[in-house]
Amino acid sequence: MAKSKRDISAEESHVIKKCPECYTYIPLDASKCPSCKARVGAVDKHGMASRYVNWGSYFMCFIAWVVLAIYVWYAFFRS
Repeated sequence: MAKSKRDISAEESHVIKKCPECYTYIPLDASKCPSCKARVGAVDKHGMASRYVNWGSYFMCFIAWVVLAIYVWYAFFRS
């Protein structure tokens, strides 16, 4: 029995995907964009590859805020 359009997943409905960073068309099975070297994930329903979350950047931002808070405490509120 043939699948209807609602039963087809995003992977089955596309033959290529688009890099979310540089908008280059890349093969569906690629895990890294050959143009900008960004890591890409699975394709969504619009044909765009999903982005990976860069947890290292979030961690470094958190560390920077903690260091700033410690500096402000040390410089202005220490008795």
